[in-house]
Amino acid sequence: MIDKFRITIRRFKIDFEVPLVWFTYFPFVGWMYPFLFKKDDTFAMHHGKQSLVLSILFTAIPVVLTFSAVFIPISLRAIRLAFAIAVYCSHLAYFSVCGWGFFKIMENVRYDFPVIARYAKKIEV
Repeated sequence: MIDKFRITIRRFKIDFEVPLVWFTYFPFVGWMYPFLFKKDDTFAMHHGKQSLVLSILFTAIPVVLTFSAVFIPISLRAIRLAFAIAVYCSHLAYFSVCGWGFFKIMENVRYDFPVIARYAKKIEV
């Protein structure tokens, strides 16, 4: 199986290879790559499990915040605004953590996210 993707842009004279395992932390769907194509690679699976837990967590947080805002009366607009801002902040936090994981894969480091790794280790594939 081809493990690298070559990107060539002739206009700007850019030519570099991207290992596909770098896309593990692509938001919401990147965790599928190690689960589908890299089951034998422990490094890729380690980061894939963490990416799966992150995507589940950061999908659940905005859903819970959005549905809990339904119970706040319309007259308390400032609190409803705070809930909406919290949803956007959770997305920003998720994209930041995905970027952090991407750079850890680029450095070829088997990094454990502080809380996420505990749950990721429980996933058996």
